[in-house]
Amino acid sequence: MATKPSSPKKQRCRRLAFVLDIDGCLSKEGLPIAGSKEALHTLRSKNIPFVVCTNGGGQLESTRAAKLSKTFDIAISPEQVILSHTPLRSEVVPRLEDSRVLIVGEHCGEVARAYGIAKAEGIREYGRRHPSLFPRRREEDAVQVDDVDDPVKAILIFEDPEDLGESLQLCLDVLLTNGNPSGPRVLIEDKNANQEVEVWFTNPDLVYSGLARHPRLTQGSYRLCLETLYQSATSSTSTSYYSFKKDGGKQTMDKRRTLRATTVGKPTPLTGKTALSKLLAQCPSEITEQDLEIWTVGDNPSSDVALAHTMGWNSALVRTGIWNGDVSDLEREGVRPTRVEDSFAFLARALIPE
Repeated sequence: MATKPSSPKKQRCRRLAFVLDIDGCLSKEGLPIAGSKEALHTLRSKNIPFVVCTNGGGQLESTRAAKLSKTFDIAISPEQVILSHTPLRSEVVPRLEDSRVLIVGEHCGEVARAYGIAKAEGIREYGRRHPSLFPRRREEDAVQVDDVDDPVKAILIFEDPEDLGESLQLCLDVLLTNGNPSGPRVLIEDKNANQEVEVWFTNPDLVYSGLARHPRLTQGSYRLCLETLYQSATSSTSTSYYSFKKDGGKQTMDKRRTLRATTVGKPTPLTGKTALSKLLAQCPSEITEQDLEIWTVGDNPSSDVALAHTMGWNSALVRTGIWNGDVSDLEREGVRPTRVEDSFAFLARALIPE
């Protein structure tokens, strides 16, 4: 049963456009949700612009587009796919093309290199050049490398870590040494030193909806882990990471540091702007945002509904994924989707004229 729209938007003309979540909205772990395939075909038959926008990543947009096309038996272009790290292609990659960059996420080093970051290295690739950092992965013929002349300039988290312990350790080493784990931990030993390594997360979500009965942890939980360890390592109360100086028993750092990091992905404005540009690219050149009635559709109030709030669009919260609660609970939390529907298929039937 649909809820009454919370605040209907007046449009100069009713040209529908959709920003569609994948997991929990269109599919669950690659299996289509009932009615979603038919709804997508309806959009295509009526030339309604749409993009799929997910906080998942770990592959090229062309790869995900091919998988989605097969799953839903419809041609989906790479230009209609927005992954968690897609906004980095325009905002970050041009600045880091010639820099050494550490990439988190299985097989994501090759994705970053395909984006144009020539010296991007995945966690495992970087670990092979620095075998002492995570001894459990050490190979017998590995040789330690000193990156003093070519330190890591940025850490980009493209996807959930393949090995949480290894990723946390290597990222922390890179951060505390300002890019060269073979050198001193300057952020611990020098209170005047500043964090020089950029950190970009691409998914604020703590959990997602999979086939398991309960939600699964995702990248936002990893950020909490890294922030907590970073603060602890630079705290004057740390007993394992802290370096003492013989200066009357005084420690060199008086208080913990806060990790400086930027997050993209839903519901951030950068991801919203990326979605808008891809929707407009599917429209005649004279069409602007004001001519579109844009709906974000998804199962997560904190990302899908929040993205609509960020961008001033309409939102539809569906009950096929992580959320299946009471609307009154949402309103008490200050979350007001334009509509609540049982599924994307129900929404499509309600909004799209026959």
